[in-house]
Amino acid sequence: MDKWEVEYVIYCRKSTDESSDNQKQSIPDQIKTCIDYAKREWLKIKEKPKDFSLFENENELEKENNESELLNRKIFLDTRNLFIVKEQETWKVPWKRLKWNNLIKKIKKWEIKWLLSYSPDRQARNMLEWWELINCVDEDLVTLKYANFHFENNASWKMMLGIWFVFSKQYSDKLSEDVSRWNKSKVEQWKAIWNYKAWYFINNEWFHEPHPEYFSLIKEAFKMKLDWEKESKIKDYLNANSFWREFKKDWRKSEMSKTLLNKIFRDEFYYGMFINWDAISNLREMNKYYKPIITEEQFQILKDRYNNNPVVKTKSENKDIYDDIRVFDNDFIICDSTSWLTFSLPSKNQRFEPKIEEANKKWIKLELKDLVESHQIKYRCSKKKSEYYWLTFTQEDIDKEIIKVLNNFNVWEKDFKEYINFTNTRLKDIIITTKEKQASINLEIWRLKNKKEWYIKNNMSIKKDEDETLIYEKSKKDFDKKIEFLRKQVKDLDDWERNEIVELEVFIDMLNNAKNYYKKASYVQKRKIVKILFLNIKINTKKELVIQIKPELQTLFNSTWWTERDLNPRPSP
Repeated sequence: MDKWEVEYVIYCRKSTDESSDNQKQSIPDQIKTCIDYAKREWLKIKEKPKDFSLFENENELEKENNESELLNRKIFLDTRNLFIVKEQETWKVPWKRLKWNNLIKKIKKWEIKWLLSYSPDRQARNMLEWWELINCVDEDLVTLKYANFHFENNASWKMMLGIWFVFSKQYSDKLSEDVSRWNKSKVEQWKAIWNYKAWYFINNEWFHEPHPEYFSLIKEAFKMKLDWEKESKIKDYLNANSFWREFKKDWRKSEMSKTLLNKIFRDEFYYGMFINWDAISNLREMNKYYKPIITEEQFQILKDRYNNNPVVKTKSENKDIYDDIRVFDNDFIICDSTSWLTFSLPSKNQRFEPKIEEANKKWIKLELKDLVESHQIKYRCSKKKSEYYWLTFTQEDIDKEIIKVLNNFNVWEKDFKEYINFTNTRLKDIIITTKEKQASINLEIWRLKNKKEWYIKNNMSIKKDEDETLIYEKSKKDFDKKIEFLRKQVKDLDDWERNEIVELEVFIDMLNNAKNYYKKASYVQKRKIVKILFLNIKINTKKELVIQIKPELQTLFNSTWWTERDLNPRPSP
C-alpha cells in the first residue's frame, strides 16, 4: 500500500478526575506534538468527515473559538479540518468515554484503521479498555502509533505496552509532570488554578478571596472543632445556617457533609499554605485578598488529633499491612461469572499481632510480612449460593501452579536487549523527575532559611519581656520544624528513587530467570510479576487452578504447555 493511502486519526484526551483537573494546555499540546510527529514521519492525517457529530458538538467548537490562550486557539483553528478526536473524560471507569467508544466501534467496522496518540496512557489506563484495544491490534483491525512511545505489533512490544500500563507509578509520575506544567506556575504566583475552597471564591485576578456571606460560618465551624465539638453537630449547624457548596463540574449545589468537613479541617489552605504537588506558596504573605481562618498552631492541634485518632489510625495501618502480603486482587481468581476467591488471613490477632507487639517492646522492627508464611495466606470463595462455596487455596498452592507455568517462560536475547534499553530510558526519567522535585523543595528551604535569618536579625536586639521571649523562641523553632519537614521530603524522594531503580532491576532479573526469581520474590514482587504476565486465574470444572496468560504474551511461553490443560477437561473414559 502506498504510504500516502494510509490516513491516521488523532485521539487526544485529558482527565477530569480529581488528580488531573484542568490540565489547561494538555489537549493543544498533544495535538501539536502529534502533528509534529506526523510531519517528521511523513504520516498523513485523515480529513474530518462532513458528519462529525459523534466526536464534536457546537458548544465545544464555540469554546475553542473563545479560547483565551491565543497559541492554543491557533492550534484548534489550524487543525479544524483534520480528524482529531478530543475528549475530556476520566480513565478510571471503563467504557465511560463516549467518543472513545465511538472510535472503537468505527475501528471494529473497518472504518478507521490507523490511530495516532500522544502516548498509550491517553488511550487507556484501565485494563478492560486496554484489552479491548489490544484485541483489535491482534485481529489486525487497527495500527497504533505514539508520538513519544515506540510500538510494533509483535509479542515483545505488546508486552512492553503492557508494562507501560501495569506500572501505575510510572503513569502517576507522568500525570504529575503533565498537570504541573500549568498548575505549578499558577501556585507559584499564589493563584487559584481553579482549585475552589469552601467559603472562598476566586476573584477576577485568579486569587482566593473570603466569601462575604459564608466566611463567618467557617470561622465558627473551626472554633467548634477546636472546642471538641462533634462533626455531626458542626455539619448540622452549617446546614441550618443555609450553607451550600457549588460543584464546579456541573454547578449543582450541595449541603455540608461530614466527609467534606474532615477534609476541610485537615487542609493547610485554611491557615495560609497553598500546596499543590511540589509547589508551595504562603498566601498570608503574597495574596492581598486572602484571610486565614485559623493560626498555624491551631491547625497543628487539629492535625495531631486526627493523627492520634485510634479508629483512623487502625484502618490505615491494617490497609498497609495487608497490601504487603496480598498477591492477588479479590476478583483475580475467578470461580464463575458471579463468584471469585477473596483474600483472608486466619487468626491474625491471636497468632501474629502478639509477636509483633513483643518485638516492638524490644525495639525490634517486625511487620506482618516478616511473619506470615505462604501456606497461612488463604484465598476462599465466600459466596454461599456458589457451587464453589468455601473452596480454598493457600498462597503456597497457587505459587506451585504459577511456577509450573513459569517453567515455560522464555525471552529471546534480542527482546531482552530491547527491555534493557527501555529500562535505561526509564531510569533517566526517574532521576530527572527526582532532581527537579528536589530542586523545588530546596528552593523553599533556602527561602525559609532567609526568612529565619531576617526574623532573628530584626528581633534579636529588641528588649523582650518573658512572653515576648517565649514568642521569639517559638517562632525560631517553627522555622526549624518547617525546614526539617522539607528536608525529610528531599530524603523521601531519594528513597523513592532508589525503590524505583530497584524495581526496574528486579524486573530485568525476572525476565532473565522468571521461575527462580518468583520463588525468591517477596509478596509485593510476586504481585507485580502476576500483573505483568497473567490475565487472571480460573477454576475449572475439576476445581483446579488454571493460570490464564495474557493473550499477547502467549508466544513467550512454550506452546506445548498451553495445549496440555483445558478450562473444562473431559472426564476420563
